[in-house]
Amino acid sequence: MTTPDTPGNNRSIQIGGSVTGSAVVTGDGNTVSVQFNQANLPAPETVNIQAELQALRDLLTQLDDPIVAGVAKKLEQEAAKPEPDKSVIAKTLETGLAYAQDLVGFGEAIDKLRPHVEATASWLGQHGHKLLPLVGLIL
Repeated sequence: MTTPDTPGNNRSIQIGGSVTGSAVVTGDGNTVSVQFNQANLPAPETVNIQAELQALRDLLTQLDDPIVAGVAKKLEQEAAKPEPDKSVIAKTLETGLAYAQDLVGFGEAIDKLRPHVEATASWLGQHGHKLLPLVGLIL
């Protein structure tokens, strides 16, 4: 972070990496602004994972990208299994969401994706916590 020597000048922040999932604090010494969204995970046993994966598949398909469409197809295949593989779902969804962040339309889709990512992350347990920052959530 750089701050000029003279009072009243603008301050700038330079970030050399990702701050996804982190709170960035800005202020002038008198006021501070912090923004983040706290995840509200449901109980894992209440999650209908097939329904959540179907909803995620539908939302990702709307982004109209061949790579994200492949991710959506893989989620659909896992949802069709009687015992979906948690590690496959976590890795597939993490890859898809990370890629989708750069697509036009992701900003509009993120609010619709969040509740489904929260539910899926809860069901996934330790496999799912890395998904939350990809849609702007923290634990």
